[in-house]
Amino acid sequence: MSTVQVTEASKAGAPTGARTEITLVTPGWGSSGYYSPEVLEQAAADLVFPAGTQMHIDHDKGGGVGSVSTLAAALEVDARWEPDWVDPDTGVKGRLVAENKVFSHKREMLKELKDVIGTSIAAAAEISMGEAEGRQGAIIERLLPAKTNRVDYVTVAGRGGRISEVLESGQGIVDRAVEAGVTEATAGETRDWLRAAVRAAHEGSGTYAWLIDYDDTSAYYEVETPTGTAIYQDTYTVEGVVAALGGTPVEVRPVTTYQPVGNSTAEAATTSSPSAPAGVIEGKEPPVATIQIEESVHADLVEKSSRATALEADVTAANTRATTAEAALKESNDSAAAALVNAALEAAGITAPKTAARLAEGYPVKENGAVDAVALAESVAESIAELQAASGAGSVRGVGHTAEDAAAPTAQSAREEILKLSGYTPKGA
Repeated sequence: MSTVQVTEASKAGAPTGARTEITLVTPGWGSSGYYSPEVLEQAAADLVFPAGTQMHIDHDKGGGVGSVSTLAAALEVDARWEPDWVDPDTGVKGRLVAENKVFSHKREMLKELKDVIGTSIAAAAEISMGEAEGRQGAIIERLLPAKTNRVDYVTVAGRGGRISEVLESGQGIVDRAVEAGVTEATAGETRDWLRAAVRAAHEGSGTYAWLIDYDDTSAYYEVETPTGTAIYQDTYTVEGVVAALGGTPVEVRPVTTYQPVGNSTAEAATTSSPSAPAGVIEGKEPPVATIQIEESVHADLVEKSSRATALEADVTAANTRATTAEAALKESNDSAAAALVNAALEAAGITAPKTAARLAEGYPVKENGAVDAVALAESVAESIAELQAASGAGSVRGVGHTAEDAAAPTAQSAREEILKLSGYTPKGA
């Protein structure tokens, strides 16, 4: 299996609006190989084409970086798998789909070219040679997330992708915004776009990044690596529904300030009492300093506190489960030991309640916590032998022996009874 860059073209449709629905690719054979439904479904789960994925005019020939001059649109949401969608032209079922934002400076040009252009994915992929649907060739085993993955406008249509539907025109968006009194993106929308930009710029294997705060010109975010965490400030721009970091992050730290409560400073300055210590107003409690921290730092502390509370709850629940399990095991062992002891004493023909209780309470256990039947059998056999000796067993009581004497139960029979009831099988048996 090898890892390569694959491209797959598709019919574009009519990009007349500011927001359109793009069918990226459908299952089946394409120009780069065979795409199975499972591979496309996994691509959605792996965020191979996340929100913010760029759409350029033509595929880039220099490594997938692209140029601002060719940037025409961007995916507005993460591409998703729709298994029940049916291609109206081919009848193929299932597709990888997302909505995009067409930038205003390219909208008229794409509208004019709508009948002769298509769209094409460009993505990293793992491929192997094989057979599918009766045809030999390259099999796309997996599409891989990469910062250079794109969905571009091209001249050749192919495997399933297209602009499937114009969702709303640019003028319609403007009209509704004016009616609602909205002239720019909401704070929530900008925050979402910046979160996506921070993750795209910094997250990778073992590295996590999240937005802390932002203002009109800068974003503040934290990056966690295996060696530690740091907070950074970086400039940003927003084009349509896509935010991009400036690319020159500066490590920063939060600043803590102290301020007096109320107007105590002014009152302290005007008081005429010389006997009061410096900074203390006569007849009043000394001013208490408060710590003022930035909202971003407070949010981070709250998040970490929530994590600690959740972990503490998990530990408490685990301890409760362990205690319950131990109690249940002891109850089961107590019952099993008592049954084995009573059965052994009965097999030996002995009635000794106190001895039975003592043996049942002090039963031995294995490392896994279960009753040690072998050791218990030995302990019961010894106790039975002692009881028999105390009652005269083994002493001369007459001449010769009778059938009754020969059949008398022994400690050995009690031992064997315990082992039989516990299911123990001696080695070599």
